[in-house]
Amino acid sequence: MSDFRKAQEFAAKKYNLAILRGLLAAQEGTGFNALLKSIPGITPRILSTRLKELERLKLVQKNLVLGQPTTTSPRIEYRATPKAAGLKKALSELEKWASKEL
Repeated sequence: MSDFRKAQEFAAKKYNLAILRGLLAAQEGTGFNALLKSIPGITPRILSTRLKELERLKLVQKNLVLGQPTTTSPRIEYRATPKAAGLKKALSELEKWASKEL
């Protein structure tokens, strides 16, 4: 399979680019519910599935964040990996193109 075909299949999978865009824009880790609210139309099930796929591709890292023992329970947060950061410029250029041409 050609590299272009791989990229096309990845980008065509609904919500992949939206999830990565949200995580790349975040200054810190993002919780599941915050990510869910930031992507219109995505369901919890689809978000969960896509995050697992992006983890397998090493584009997203899932972290357990421990809170204060007496005040907060542990929570899960997601971050874009350095591997995903390579997409930041491409996503920005795609967005610029769409704002002018679509």
